[in-house]
Amino acid sequence: MKVNRYEIFLDFDFRNGTYKGNEKINLENDGDLISLDAVGLKVIRVKVNGNETEFSQTEDKILIKSGSFTGDLEVDFEGRVSERKLVGIYKASYKDGYIITTQFEATHARDFIPCFDHPALKARFKLFVKVDKDLKVISNMPIISVKDEGDKVVYEFEETPKMSTYLLYLGIGNFEEISDQTKKPTIIVATVPGKIQKGKFAMDIARKVIDFYEQYFEIPYQLPKVHLIAVPEFAYGAMENWGAITFRESALLADDSSSVYQRFRVAEVVAHELAHQWFGNLVTLKWWDDLWLNESFATFMSHKAISSIYPSWDFWGYFVLNQTAKAFEKDSLSTTHPIEAKVTNVNEIEQLFDDISYGKGASVLRMVEGFVGFDVFRRGVVNYLKRFSFSNAQGSDFWNSISEVSGSNVSDIMEDWITKPGYPMVKVRVSGRSITLEQERFSLLDNVENLTYKIPITLEVNGKFLTHLMSKERETIEFESEIKSLKVNVNKTGFYRVLYDTDLVFNAKLSELDKWGIINDYWAFLLASKISYTEYERIISRFFNDKSFLTVNELSNQLFTLYAINPDKYQGISKEFHRIQLREWRNDKSEVGRLTYSNILHRLAVMDEDFSLGLSEMFKFYDSLDSDIKQGVATAYAVIYEESSLDDLLQRFRKESFDEERLRYLTAMLFFRKPYLVGNTLSLILSGDVKKQDIPYTLATAAYNPYAKAVVFNWIKTHINFIREAYKGTGILGRRLAEIIPLIGIGMEREIEEFFTKLDMPEGVIGIKSGLELLKAYSKLK
Repeated sequence: MKVNRYEIFLDFDFRNGTYKGNEKINLENDGDLISLDAVGLKVIRVKVNGNETEFSQTEDKILIKSGSFTGDLEVDFEGRVSERKLVGIYKASYKDGYIITTQFEATHARDFIPCFDHPALKARFKLFVKVDKDLKVISNMPIISVKDEGDKVVYEFEETPKMSTYLLYLGIGNFEEISDQTKKPTIIVATVPGKIQKGKFAMDIARKVIDFYEQYFEIPYQLPKVHLIAVPEFAYGAMENWGAITFRESALLADDSSSVYQRFRVAEVVAHELAHQWFGNLVTLKWWDDLWLNESFATFMSHKAISSIYPSWDFWGYFVLNQTAKAFEKDSLSTTHPIEAKVTNVNEIEQLFDDISYGKGASVLRMVEGFVGFDVFRRGVVNYLKRFSFSNAQGSDFWNSISEVSGSNVSDIMEDWITKPGYPMVKVRVSGRSITLEQERFSLLDNVENLTYKIPITLEVNGKFLTHLMSKERETIEFESEIKSLKVNVNKTGFYRVLYDTDLVFNAKLSELDKWGIINDYWAFLLASKISYTEYERIISRFFNDKSFLTVNELSNQLFTLYAINPDKYQGISKEFHRIQLREWRNDKSEVGRLTYSNILHRLAVMDEDFSLGLSEMFKFYDSLDSDIKQGVATAYAVIYEESSLDDLLQRFRKESFDEERLRYLTAMLFFRKPYLVGNTLSLILSGDVKKQDIPYTLATAAYNPYAKAVVFNWIKTHINFIREAYKGTGILGRRLAEIIPLIGIGMEREIEEFFTKLDMPEGVIGIKSGLELLKAYSKLK
């Protein structure tokens, strides 16, 4: 089967949410039967080369007895725009109306048109869309013409290059736009009415990022334009449709008044999706086993791009804090999977959009780049993209390209990291002039098969840097003189943990990344019961007065989690650390300084009522406050005033149109001390005040409130089917449950396990099991 081209004509009844379609698929069929993917579509007739042909339709297929032929397969069909799901073609509502938008990855193009919904069956797409005259239409390519046809107009779009079905896009609505036409490609930001003023920041970021990628990849961006489209209801963070990238509003809209966190998020997501325009769109995976090729590389490149454009933002620190750390945790569980995972059905595909495919894969790419060298790695990437442009590739093609340039067999080393689950812990023992390294697979519960990995070890011994490829369980390295200072996994470039039997590491000159590695490793060792809490506290206390962005935010994350596990036991140490750091960062005006201060302010407001009492007084000046302190002030206001603050916060929440501000009010209301007030806040999900896209965030945030565990659990039990319906066809809810279960389950382990193990939820099996495992680790600390 070879698919060449789709010509698609769609006639929309926008208000009723229905459409009629006619498509001609030019193909070469060498069999007797054609099987088209189609879900929720009504097929009217089918023709083969102009001759009407018999067909049958199942729940997800159209079966056509065509015989071998070359030519056009023509299908007339009818479809409906979903009002409940956030995949396929659906209505995305906002205060004054809605737009029609699409989300097809991984297998939802079949909800829109009959098609061969497989990433390897690339084709060109020619689109005609008939709509009411007051509506605008956006697709992957520029508009050729808009022609009157009765009381409607027909938009004709340029034909796309060869691409996969999951990258097709259609948006219909009352869009506002701004554009940058200073050079190719044209960059356009589109929003619903009243929000376009916050689009310029993303547009400027996009221009700088495209310039960076064109230079790095040595391949120009391939389409005439790129749309950045803010979608008011969007299940994912963003989607890389070629030339028409969609985003949550909170992942695209920002301006000078936005917080540093918001601008960091927008920059990272825009850079991530633009990386896909080369790595994923220009060169596409053959099958979803290699999903990591798309997502790992886009994650890795987005941080590389932003780090180059804005060096002061410390985006590699931001990377390990948000990507590597999460990947380490998920890869410590028995529910993990190899980066290259074998998948056979839709539920398995959806559950692969996780911290392994994104964070671990990107961290392994960082490790490879550190091992072979920056220039060698880049030249390997360029060769790979040029060789497979407009076609499909798999993981081995990428590693082979790196190997060809480096002159060494990178594939042999990388096979361990791509095909094996988990990662190693390296135990380091020092005796005089020798270092003994011993590896074992790390896990939180010791419930996984032990594996041996090929580890590209980096060391600094007595100030001298060296590398060592470790392939055995135990190896000893001899040196000429006594070892007086030592660090292993320099700058934490390797995806492995290090457990020392010595404090010699503290004699070495530690970079910010080195310090982060020690703190993050010893947190994991605490969770896995490999060290005592006393030893953990001894190690982290060395860093309580540290002034580096990465160290402070990592410790803040850990101590805030301990507070959520048991405030009576851990609030003393957590408050002490945050109070010390509050003084250090109060007057730091750098981007990372303001981000750190914002985190500390909010968390201290949650934990420390005395502190919140003073901070809450600033709420009377809320509208004029700096954005970076607004969350802390709103949280303090909720903590101190409880019932009397609810009406005020709720009114502001409902009135506000921008998600950045709405989420601040929502977050504050999730940290009420009185459980029933948190329950009232969760009820906003049922009323529609909380967007469907924000349901998982709402529950995950509330889970960090140690006073609301039972309320959150009971709410989930009661409304689990409602939540599942909103996220039907995705793996998002399962991934969020992996974060929620360990926190709400503290003290209710038996009830939690009984409910979730009995829950028939195929799309969330892995997330639920992960959450229950992490709950066992957390429970040991309660």
